[in-house]
Amino acid sequence: SSDRCHLGILRLGRHQRKTGKYRLLVRDFYPCGQGEILKKYHQILLEIASDIISVCEKEKIVYQLSGGTALGAVRHKGFIPWDDDLDINIFGSQCDEFIEKFEKDFGDKYWVNTVKTPGYFSIVGSIKMKGTVSRGFEDSNDEKCGIGIDLFRIENTFDNSILRFFHGVLCMGFGFLLSCRNFYEKRKLMMELANDDKALKKVFRIKINIGRLLSLISLKHCLIITQKCYGMCKNNKSKYVTIPAGRKHFFGELYKRDGMENTIKVSFEGHNWEIAKNYNDYLTKLYGNYMEIPSEENRETHFRVELKFPDEKKHK
Repeated sequence: SSDRCHLGILRLGRHQRKTGKYRLLVRDFYPCGQGEILKKYHQILLEIASDIISVCEKEKIVYQLSGGTALGAVRHKGFIPWDDDLDINIFGSQCDEFIEKFEKDFGDKYWVNTVKTPGYFSIVGSIKMKGTVSRGFEDSNDEKCGIGIDLFRIENTFDNSILRFFHGVLCMGFGFLLSCRNFYEKRKLMMELANDDKALKKVFRIKINIGRLLSLISLKHCLIITQKCYGMCKNNKSKYVTIPAGRKHFFGELYKRDGMENTIKVSFEGHNWEIAKNYNDYLTKLYGNYMEIPSEENRETHFRVELKFPDEKKHK
């Protein structure tokens, strides 16, 4: 069958180090040059995004394409060609309303995950299509690891610079402790990933040991505490907002509300979807010279160990 894996064997770990274990990239399930699997993956992501955005538009919930998805919209008018990801930002103050409305309209089609969802252990929310599988290293025991989209919360922060600084320190601190608690939970996997990198192993061991000290607190409780810290400012008209769970964390993703709350429509794979009005500042903070195409070795990729589209057999 043409759906069977052909190429793309990559060793587990960094830069294809020798471990004797192998994994596949989504884009490599097909022979080099065809990329049919990646195209199908993109189509599923577009379907999920369309459903999410339909609810946002109907309920007048502010949304925007996030991170690499916003970059793709600006630089490529769609997906970054080698990317297999689609992310969306939503204001934390509107998240509960969005989740309620989305589950009402699409609960039979998707798994909707937040920090409150039993068995879900990520600070970043997600919406995953039922009947699909997109399993990464960290999803080995997750039965609901479908193809999906991550939802990042845009949180209020304080106008007072001193309070804003302490909010940031708390968010960074709790975020780090949560990461350590996660490392302890997945300590065997993390040490496997470090492989023969002595410096990385040292860092991982430190985080695992800190996580061990926190192990009397359940991972779920750590998640909930961290989310409360992220969303502690209740002023929905604050001058500044932040995305504490984003790639640059609290201080690296601190923005003026006006530039994030107001959006503009751009073309994304033929759809007219919203990005932040201040997208230049947003993308510059995240990527620097974001219009420059990175070299192949510096391109971000996501590993998958198992992949299944609707009504298809699993690829392993």
